[in-house]
Amino acid sequence: MPPSRADQRGGAERGCGQTMSGFLEWATHGVKRGRLEFRSRPMVVLTVIVVVLALVAAVYLMLVSRTAAQGRRIEQLQTEIFRLQRENEQLTVEIAEVTSVLQLKERAAALGFATPERLEFLSISE
Repeated sequence: MPPSRADQRGGAERGCGQTMSGFLEWATHGVKRGRLEFRSRPMVVLTVIVVVLALVAAVYLMLVSRTAAQGRRIEQLQTEIFRLQRENEQLTVEIAEVTSVLQLKERAAALGFATPERLEFLSISE
């Protein structure tokens, strides 16, 4: 008598269960009692080397990133210093122009002051 559909499904389910447990055995063959155990010493050494190299690379990238950011900040500050120096030079020139004797005479004339015809000095005695 041919196997019934229930038997066929049961057999397929058992086959799947056996395949799944085989996969789980394969996937967890290095894990025992909650710890990951490697079968060979070179694998442990290789894993430690890879982890150390990854940490060194991460630290290096952080340092390079910080250095680049500080370099950009220094460049911005140097640009600001240069701009302020130019502005100071322009203000110094303006002050020199405004306080020149010729400019003062012109401004005094514009305000209605005139040059004196005659100078008189008063002596104050105590």
